[in-house]
Amino acid sequence: MKRFSKILAITIGTTGLVLGQAVLSTSSSLNHRADTSPWLARANASPIAYTPPNRGRPQQTQGTGSRGCEAIAGDQDTTVDVTLVTPVDHTAYTVSGQPTFYWLAEQTINRPVEFTLVEDGNPNPIYVQQFDRLEAGMNQVALDSEQSLEVGKTYRWTVSVICNAQRRSADVFAQGWIERVDVSEDLQARLDAATTPEEVAQAYAESSIWFDALAALTSDSDRLEAFEAEIENSASQAASEAASEAASDSQRNEANLSN
Repeated sequence: MKRFSKILAITIGTTGLVLGQAVLSTSSSLNHRADTSPWLARANASPIAYTPPNRGRPQQTQGTGSRGCEAIAGDQDTTVDVTLVTPVDHTAYTVSGQPTFYWLAEQTINRPVEFTLVEDGNPNPIYVQQFDRLEAGMNQVALDSEQSLEVGKTYRWTVSVICNAQRRSADVFAQGWIERVDVSEDLQARLDAATTPEEVAQAYAESSIWFDALAALTSDSDRLEAFEAEIENSASQAASEAASEAASDSQRNEANLSN
């Protein structure tokens, strides 16, 4: 399986581990993959060591639309996928009022793409941007200067491929969450001491600031490697916690039987 498919598989599998069940709405697409772009396989190690603030319930969801988008892709057995470049098991942090959001697509699809941002608990978007089509590879959007995230608030961001403008329930979409936090004294000291983009990115990563760490990296291949490392770490921890819980359940059952 190619590198891009591996990333999709780990992303979906990690969410399934944390949920305790498979994400059936997207897993069927993993068996059908075209060759991925060359830039997806250039390097092997993550350029940053990200320290998550905590790991808990899944903070990324995906949905697949009707076969309309699959037909557009030119292959009835191919499912269109959008993968957000963000942790799957916790809300990701930023210290920026206008962060940059990244997402991945395996192939170019000639259908509109819509980015929306809403404050948690408020259904009305605070920012919407549309693109003419879904581009293969790494995509991004940054908030303009007229919009700014507020410190202490959580927002949901969604990337949707509009397969049928008359039936938006057929959209292929992915959703994630972001929270803006203050710059800590420790982080500010690290940033002041940093002399290269890599050191800036690592300062953010060690302070659990995902979005700014990605933005500080100088290439999409570096961002891809950082994302892959994060979802692999998340999957590993979820599997470890599941095994530990199963062992605890077994011990409790044995204790009950002995009483």
